[in-house]
Amino acid sequence: MIAMQVGHLTGRPSPRLIVAPVLGIVLIAILATLIINPALAAGPRVRLAAGAGAPGSAGAAQLELENGVLEGSATAQDLPRQEFGSGRFYGVWFVRTDTGDKAFLGALAQDESIILSRGGRGKVEVAATKFTTGPDAGSPIRIGAPGTNLVIVLIENNINGLTPSPVGPVPGAGVALSGTF
Repeated sequence: MIAMQVGHLTGRPSPRLIVAPVLGIVLIAILATLIINPALAAGPRVRLAAGAGAPGSAGAAQLELENGVLEGSATAQDLPRQEFGSGRFYGVWFVRTDTGDKAFLGALAQDESIILSRGGRGKVEVAATKFTTGPDAGSPIRIGAPGTNLVIVLIENNINGLTPSPVGPVPGAGVALSGTF
């Protein structure tokens, strides 16, 4: 009561009148952080480095394994062009290097096409529930120990997702991008 009277007499707002809105803003910021940050930081962000099939390219993947579903996204920049009719596309995989299990996550797309005829940027939203190939094919996806989880973008010429075919006569020549977490 005295604070209100003093504030009224001095022409300055009461400290109580200032504290309430500031406290409200702080509480809203804390709630927004609690709601938004888990969605953004729920899984690893993987830097993807250029491979022999796409020198000079770069990218990133964000993954999360929740309730048996591996989902997230992958993006790439400065990818070499793939001509229409070549049958080539950029396939994104999750690989457990310790077990040899692989899950096909999808194909990078540019302007809603998986053929990057102009090269440049590609992106994909990914989701997978089971390993596609390897000793545990058909079993639920599991993340391995740090350093045994690989996200790899291959230049491929078969899109059925079950038996992808990397392009290139030399092993590794079909690797566009890769990163380990």
